[in-house]
Amino acid sequence: MVYKRFFAGLLLVCLMAGGVSVLAASGFPDVDESVKTAGAIGYLKDNGIVSGYADGTFKPENTINRAEALKLVFLVRQSLKLPQAAQQKSISFPDVKKSDWFYDYVVEAYSLGIVQGYNDGYFRPANEITAAESLKIIYSGLLPDLQLPAVTEAPFVGVSPAEWYSPYLLYGKNRLFIEAGDDGGYRPEQRMSRAEFAEAIYRVMYTVQNKQEVFPLSTNWRVCNQAELGYKIKRPYGWETYGAGKQLILWKKDQINGQVSFARLYPNSAVVIAAVDQNVAKLSLRAYLEQIEYGAQANRQFLTLNGLPYASITLEQSGLHDSYFELPDGRILAVYAQTGDGPLNAQLREQIRYMIGSVRSSGAAENGEDNCLLEVAASTGNGASNSATVPTNVSDSDRLKADILQLVLVKGASQQVLDKLNDELLFETDSIGIGTGPVDYYYSSQIDLTLKIDRNSSTLLATKSGQTSAF
Repeated sequence: MVYKRFFAGLLLVCLMAGGVSVLAASGFPDVDESVKTAGAIGYLKDNGIVSGYADGTFKPENTINRAEALKLVFLVRQSLKLPQAAQQKSISFPDVKKSDWFYDYVVEAYSLGIVQGYNDGYFRPANEITAAESLKIIYSGLLPDLQLPAVTEAPFVGVSPAEWYSPYLLYGKNRLFIEAGDDGGYRPEQRMSRAEFAEAIYRVMYTVQNKQEVFPLSTNWRVCNQAELGYKIKRPYGWETYGAGKQLILWKKDQINGQVSFARLYPNSAVVIAAVDQNVAKLSLRAYLEQIEYGAQANRQFLTLNGLPYASITLEQSGLHDSYFELPDGRILAVYAQTGDGPLNAQLREQIRYMIGSVRSSGAAENGEDNCLLEVAASTGNGASNSATVPTNVSDSDRLKADILQLVLVKGASQQVLDKLNDELLFETDSIGIGTGPVDYYYSSQIDLTLKIDRNSSTLLATKSGQTSAF
């Protein structure tokens, strides 16, 4: 199986949308502020869309029925100042009476073409609403210019393009209104909880209110503030964070395939390593990158991102993409990323785009921010503290691999890499090489990794899990 180090074609629009913000509180005692939907629930509460139950709770795990969902859609319509139907149509649903609290919502929705009812003529207001039905009434109700795409292939794993709801799923996927589960799939027939429906309607409402084409994924992500190192970066929900020395490791575990460590990529996994170089020589970002051997095929971009000098380096052939930021004090922040090539690949790449776009320079942690590490920094014994410590469940081999990944494509650093290992085996040599020169392949069983080294420049060109020369 082939894994990609990163992705090409970084979208700057996505980068600029990924700003740092403090997570909004839900405002309900039974909503855990650390869960993905807390920001959505808080946003809807602040905008008068949800108010909770008489006892002050939200009951996020309760399911929501079709009538309740329709009411929320119309409350959002009012908030967005969308027009009412030009003419009210009469309805003939046997299970909807004028005395019902939801009657006016059903009439208006029917008049606007948002709902039609079931084939047997019933509306079934008390039925628990499914994910597919939720997307239909939310998009139809809140997006007047809705144009559904043609579906030629499965929008998610296990979803047939022929299903009536596939255009809604593809539309939502394209605008980042919905995301796949850990297996790359989406379950259109699942019953929606109140929290899940709140997240679905919030993403559309937020995007419309802020006049954006796609929902900015990082809006409610947790801010990891590495104050001592001078930067902050956002972490997606479902990602774990670890420290290795002064490196911050962000890991999306492949739950489906039983991944137990970030040291090896799995199909549905991703890892991002953020590391700061002191840049003692105080080189500019351009001069700093001249020390790194990327070769003539590398696509380099230099710009200013979030007030910081920024560079992205892409090698299309290998799928490699590295990001560099020059911090205000002259230090260089390098952000290296890898994604597996499973069905979550595109979604993980999108999340990483927003992670890079969230990078800011940092001072003291603000409200709602911390360093995101699993353990409190330990004293170094000289009055200072480590900004990142290694949790007890991070193995020595994981830490060693993280150190080595920092040195990929650093010109002249191959001996430094080999010195870190005690079992490297030179098992193959390509005396010609492709576009570089003689290449040596070393394998370390200690970390189960092959190192591809350019002999002439003493540069570690790439790494790959297992013993292989197939790069």
